[in-house]
Amino acid sequence: MNQDDAPAEPTGYEQDMPAVQANLEKFERAWAKVRSSHAGRPVDEVRAAMTQAFDAEGLKVWREIADFAAQTIANESPTEAT
Repeated sequence: MNQDDAPAEPTGYEQDMPAVQANLEKFERAWAKVRSSHAGRPVDEVRAAMTQAFDAEGLKVWREIADFAAQTIANESPTEAT
């Protein structure tokens, strides 16, 4: 096997994707948990639950993303979340 036949080392995107995927899975778990228990509740209550769920997952989320998630869940009816 010569040097040209050697598999390329992952770089950039390929290197970062496992971590991105892991964070997405954590976000999805937190979203689903809070959505099932807090849909339709006041946004401040949902925001607090989202913060707890993100912390439990060891996930750091931008404030704007957490606010959007809380607002979205608060605006759902409980029957939509099931």
